[in-house]
Amino acid sequence: MKIILGDNQFFGINHFDLEKGSQTKQKFSTVNKIDEFINSSLEIGLDGFMINSNEIGYDLIDGKNYDLNKEIHYSIPYPHKYASMVNENGMLSLLSYLFKNISIVSNFNEIVKLFVTRNLLHLMPLALDLEVPKKLRKGSIVYLQNIVTDLLIGMGREDILIKFIKEVIQKGYKPGIITLNPIILNKILDKVDPKILQDLIVCFNINAEGFNVFPSLKEVESFINDSHPYMLMGMSIFASGASNIPQSIQYIKELNLDYIVFGTSKIENVLHNYELFCQN
Repeated sequence: MKIILGDNQFFGINHFDLEKGSQTKQKFSTVNKIDEFINSSLEIGLDGFMINSNEIGYDLIDGKNYDLNKEIHYSIPYPHKYASMVNENGMLSLLSYLFKNISIVSNFNEIVKLFVTRNLLHLMPLALDLEVPKKLRKGSIVYLQNIVTDLLIGMGREDILIKFIKEVIQKGYKPGIITLNPIILNKILDKVDPKILQDLIVCFNINAEGFNVFPSLKEVESFINDSHPYMLMGMSIFASGASNIPQSIQYIKELNLDYIVFGTSKIENVLHNYELFCQN
């Protein structure tokens, strides 16, 4: 089981305590502070880190170097970035940003198809070109955020999810999908050629308390124990701080997971959690 440092603390995200989340965001107010914390965590022994594609995350990947033996897990998109752009400066600012940052040459066919067919399927290559930092090293894992994954599932657009997986592989990365309901996602992936899914990581909530575990803790536990052509990553393993850490780690260690990801604002917590995971 590989252990990945999460990024919620860097951006003030705490689903259980909003005030605590705001405090941790102030602690990581610059790219350098985040970079220092990541490197300290990797030195402790963590296998890699996850970062979001907001402006700080993008700058972090574009401007810093990390141990080649450690994994980078990069999640896209960051919808708030585009919403703020439109709210503050209007739709023209968004269009200007898109044309400035998308490679027209490499995506010309997809752009034409999008305008002719108006099919959202052709947005996926453009989104990858726009959201993935140019310096993100090949072989890194690129995830689709759950807000998009679950929206597409609800819309019945499983074709876009499969397009995402294929496009990520084509660009030299490994695909990841974050979802709040791995059971429904699995039904979609069951229809896909297993060879395409061998490097895929599916990330979802799992913790002993059943906090934000959907559709139910029992169903997700059963799903984890089944055989899959893709890898599994558990997130929210500490129930956003509402759990007993040693008991939570012992619970997670007994599950058939390939990865776990957790976030914390204190380096001593990274060390303590890592030591607990390493205990027999």
